[in-house]
Order: sequence, then C-alpha cells, then structure tokens
Amino acid sequence: MRGFAVLLCVATLFAGTAMADAADSATVSVGSAINKAGRQRMLAQRMAKAWIMIGLGIQPKRGQMILDESQSRFEKQLAELRDFVPNESVRKAQARLDREWHSYRAALRATPGRQNALAVYDHSELAQEAAHRLTLAYEKLSGTPANRLVNIAGRQRMLSQRMAKFWLFQAWDVNTAAARMELNFARAEFASGMHQLYNAPRASTETSAAIEQLDRDWITYRAVLVERRDAAAMRGAAPEVVELSERILVSIEQLVTLCEQQADAH
Repeated sequence: MRGFAVLLCVATLFAGTAMADAADSATVSVGSAINKAGRQRMLAQRMAKAWIMIGLGIQPKRGQMILDESQSRFEKQLAELRDFVPNESVRKAQARLDREWHSYRAALRATPGRQNALAVYDHSELAQEAAHRLTLAYEKLSGTPANRLVNIAGRQRMLSQRMAKFWLFQAWDVNTAAARMELNFARAEFASGMHQLYNAPRASTETSAAIEQLDRDWITYRAVLVERRDAAAMRGAAPEVVELSERILVSIEQLVTLCEQQADAH
C-alpha cells in the first residue's frame, strides 16, 4: 500500500503543476518552459521504467498506472510547449522532440517483453536527449542563475528515474554492460548535481529545506543502488529501487517548483 501512496503523491504533484500550467498558459515564462521541457526528460525515463516493471512482473498494475500517467503528462506538455516558440532554435528542438516521441510511443505500445526491450531502451535515450536539447534551448533565452537552478534541479528529477531504468534493464539482463555503465554515470551525475544545489544561492528557507530533504532521500536511494552484477539479485532489489525512485521524485518535484518560483520572481 505504501507504494500506491507514493504514486498518489506523485500524481497529486503532477495535477498541481497541471493546474498551474493551465493558469499560466497565456503567459508562459522562461522558468516554466525550462521546467516543462526538463520534466519531459524525466518522463522519457519514467515511462521506460514503468514498461520494464510490467515486463518483469514487478508490481505490473502499478507499472501500468505509472506508464499511463506519464504518457498523458508527456503529451500534454508537448502541446503546452508548442505555445511558446520564441526563436528558431526552440522550434527545431521542439520538432526533434516531436519526431522522437512518435517513435518512442510506438515502441512503448509493443507488448512488454525482452524481444521488444532494446527498442524501448534506444528510444527512451533518444527522447531524453531531444528533451534535454529543448530544455537547453529555453535556458539560453535567459542565462540567469535562477533559471539555471531550475535546469539543475530538473535534471536531478530525470536522473532519479534514469538510475531506476538502468537498474531494471540489468535485472532483465538486457543490454547489461551498457546499462551498468550508464547507471554508474547517472549516480555520479546525481551526486554532482547535489553539490551544485547545495552551493547555489537560495532565495528562501523553503528552498533550503527542500534541498536538505532531497539529500536525505538521496542518501537512502544511493545506499540501495550499490552495484550487483547478478541479475537475480538485482531483480530481488527491484521493488525497493522502484519505491525509492518514486519517493525521491516527490522531493525533487517540490524543489523544482520552488526553483521555478524563484526564477519567475527575478
């Protein structure tokens, strides 16, 4: 039941950001565009994680809920971002993300199984890279420290799901060597991101508290993400990895919201 409580908390956060998006649709800010594009990076990873959960038989009903919710959010944000095209660089980045999503969505519709897993692996990477390029295109519109902080916090959001995705690919013994290498890279990047967050200017005590909560969640998550070379051992730990990846996502979403508010105030 605790897993569904965490899932409900994530869904509530998404619903809250959706209502804020609707309220701000007439005047999209650079900070909110960075946040939305950055969330696309995360969703590209979270959808792959959920698809593998179904294929591995790890809380498959929960995996389907995560997949459906994430797909819906991804497509909604694509439409919202099309309303904010301030230059040619953004237009090209948006077009690329649209193309990659078309291919990725088709891969996700395939029956979750090892025979289709490599396509999901590849397309989740291409979609994440396209969303990252769009995020950077928006960040370049206003290179303020506050907007950069939105991107840094948003990247932590993506990395939280990326680590779980690569863990599950190893548990499934799919593209194992590459997944192991990418998981190690993602762990190092997340640790570097925490260092940047701690050393960034903080506009409020709420932001400081959110960073400290995220660090506590990271310590717990990191302790589970120790390298296990045996696929069976990784499958055994997979439910805990999924649970912690969802829990830390709640903390990061709260932090990103505060960072976006800080950027919009400047």
